[in-house]
Amino acid sequence: MEIVIVGGGKLGTSLCRDFANEGYEIVLIDKDQAILDSLTDDIDIRGVSGNGSSREVQLEADVPDCDVFIAVTPNDETNLIAGIVANRLGAKFCIARVRSPEYADDLAFFKKEVGVDMLINPDALSAAEIVRGFDYPAASMIEPFANGRVTLVKIRVNRGAPIIGRTVASVRASIPNLLLCVIERNFKAVMPTGSTVIQEDDQIQLTGDADAIDEFSHLCGHINRRWHSALIVGGSRISFYLIPALLERGINIKLIERNPQTANRLAIEFPQIQVIIGDGTNQKFLREMHLAKYDVAIALTHIDEENLMFSLFAHQQGVRKTITKVNRSELTRLLDPENLDLIIVPHINAGDVIIRYIRSQEMSKASAFENYARLSTDGVEASEFIALEGDRVTSAPIKQLRLHQGIVITNIQRGPKRIIPSGADWIQPDDHVLIVSSGRRLLQLDDILAEKSQ
Repeated sequence: MEIVIVGGGKLGTSLCRDFANEGYEIVLIDKDQAILDSLTDDIDIRGVSGNGSSREVQLEADVPDCDVFIAVTPNDETNLIAGIVANRLGAKFCIARVRSPEYADDLAFFKKEVGVDMLINPDALSAAEIVRGFDYPAASMIEPFANGRVTLVKIRVNRGAPIIGRTVASVRASIPNLLLCVIERNFKAVMPTGSTVIQEDDQIQLTGDADAIDEFSHLCGHINRRWHSALIVGGSRISFYLIPALLERGINIKLIERNPQTANRLAIEFPQIQVIIGDGTNQKFLREMHLAKYDVAIALTHIDEENLMFSLFAHQQGVRKTITKVNRSELTRLLDPENLDLIIVPHINAGDVIIRYIRSQEMSKASAFENYARLSTDGVEASEFIALEGDRVTSAPIKQLRLHQGIVITNIQRGPKRIIPSGADWIQPDDHVLIVSSGRRLLQLDDILAEKSQ
């Protein structure tokens, strides 16, 4: 598959690395020759210097022959024009990143009239992830599957928690409607077995029904009271998508913004919230704003270091939950994970959505790839498929299937019925099947099989 990407920023660079690792042929267009030189030296891709919305530049990048065209520059209009030009030149599938809600709400128009097949809005995606964090108070990651009926969550094991020292098998025996999928320990992903012992500070990714997740989070040392108030620092674009959803949930909101023009715009747009002009990194000022009284502290400024310092201070002040936006997730590895809760990385959220669509485009019509999410930096992924008539995984119960190492069948959705699978369960055609895999790229459901089941 040939993919042309316009824009070598954080999202463009991330996509180049991801797709090059998966063996795709990548061409990157960017105006900055230094960015092209750096990436082409580091990754097996081809670079083309110039304006990605220019017909001549797109011809040089072989856009007429590409399977997917992705425009992810910082400018919405550039991305849309580039997508229109690529469509006219013959690109088979066009994706454009847009941040303005005026554009994001008009996908049907852009697809029908100008041939842009998909619009990606990282800010709206990040806001949706934050909202899910309010729905799962103990979770530090939430990924929805099966049209929102199934959720993978990550929960940290707090110090002194009752679950420390127990095996995975004993937890499953006491909470049968729960499945532990991945354990992150010392920044490495472990695919647990029944004998794996749970340790302090483990970050465990799991799925189950709401009551089971709630019971497990209590064992991990969390108190699952719902939140009622939030203090937001930074009136970024994410805030404009986030605030309406929080107000719908009855959350009392105070927002601190340094720029008077942005603060005034927010105050006019959302008269239901309290908007304060001030420096959200000033600890004395934050105490005056009664930071410690809020349930949740949300850091959404444009500077990673400011966001991290605010969240660390909020944790120190006793705020129950911190939500931190960062663009460089590697910074969080320098800090004690116990002091940070939900981490939002916009370009990774957007990249996951694009990867899901690319993989779905790559599938044959006989395959049914539904959803995708990265669960760790160690190559752990979650993939959702619809089981089809004739799939080999439907030929025997799970205990008789010979699965590749690092494969966990985590959920089977059969119509309205949800199954947390055991060895005796049998995948049937039309089931929605959620797979967690480590170090293995899955393009179809049968890819989980090491060999034909006996």
